[in-house]
Parts: sequence; structure tokens; C-alpha cells
Amino acid sequence: MRQIALKIYGHEAILGREELLETVALRANGRVANDMGLKPASSNINDLPEAPANTGMMADTRIATPAGPRRIDELSAGDTVLDAQGREAKIRHVLKTDAPRNSFLMRAPYFGLDHDVVLAPDQKIVVTSDIAEYLFGEETVIMPVWALADGRKVGHYETRSTDRMYQLQLDTPEPMAIGRCAVSALYKDGATQGRVLSDEEARCFATEHRVGFQN
Repeated sequence: MRQIALKIYGHEAILGREELLETVALRANGRVANDMGLKPASSNINDLPEAPANTGMMADTRIATPAGPRRIDELSAGDTVLDAQGREAKIRHVLKTDAPRNSFLMRAPYFGLDHDVVLAPDQKIVVTSDIAEYLFGEETVIMPVWALADGRKVGHYETRSTDRMYQLQLDTPEPMAIGRCAVSALYKDGATQGRVLSDEEARCFATEHRVGFQN
């Protein structure tokens, strides 16, 4: 499948088959570049999203789709994935950037994963936990993966200089699915909707999680 990768402020947006049927217009340095007379997926370079720092998933992460799990690096804008409720969602953009050196390995089958995944430290996932209910009055919250590090289910992973992280922007605010694990994606108005823990709250959760919460 033909793809076009646009690098913007250190991030790349990957345009796929659907965009190749339209015009791609880039406004940069006061110039407009047209590719093959195609129409733009974004009329202005500033319309393309930028992934939050230190977020994303390694290339071999398999995202749930109607046709079965697919590697995230094989997905393009216009492709369809499944959200955490099993509903179809269309990819608006695929972003990629250099992998943070200190990332995290999440082991299956914990958190509903169907395979081990490597995530950037601030990549957020949806977690249902007694600790969250005790601390915040809500059982299901969205938190960065670093808050789940315990050396067993989630541990540090040192990436290589050639590794890349991928992030998807969807046409829905719902999280996407990796197995039965709900993982935050990007949305046009921000990230996945839900109760997102602040950094301070995430640190409180991490402390209780590491010492072994007992209520």
C-alpha cells in the first residue's frame, strides 16, 4: 500500500490510500506543494495533529480491526479499527516519532492484553481498579503506563535509537482496543474521553500499586 509520510515539528503524519485519491496541499515556508494533482487531506499544515510528548506504541503493536489484529505500522489514514466497545472507528491520521529511551513493557495477559506491548511512558490506558475507586471515588480511570510499573506486569524497556512510536487519531473519542485492553487514542478535540488522572493522582496510584493495595 502506498503511503506518504509528512514530518512536522519532529513528528510524522502518514497519509494512506484514501488521501492518495485526493489532493495533498502543504503550506510550508509560504509555498503550496501539490502532489499529483491530489486534493488535501488537510488544507493547512497546522491542521495536522501533534501527538503528546512521550506517547505512542511500538511498531509491532497489534490493534484490533474488523478483519482481526493488525500491526500499527501497517495502518494508514482511512483504515478502520475497533474501539474498546467493539465498534468501528476510522483512522484520521497516523503519527510517528522517535521512541523514548525509557519506555515500558506491558505483559500479556494482564490488563486484557493479547500480546506483550511496548508503550511510551506517558501513553495512557484505561484501567479498572479497586485502588482507583478507593483513592478517587471512580473505579475506571485513564492513567499513564508509568503509574502501573511494578517490575512484573509492567517493567522498564530500553528502546533502540532506530525504534519508532506510533499514535492514531480516530474519528471518535473512544479508546481503541489492543485485545481487551482499552488504550487512549487521539481525537480532534484532544485525547480519549474519560476520567484522566493528573500527574499527582497518578503518582498516588503508583505508590499504592507498588506496595500492594489492601482495603
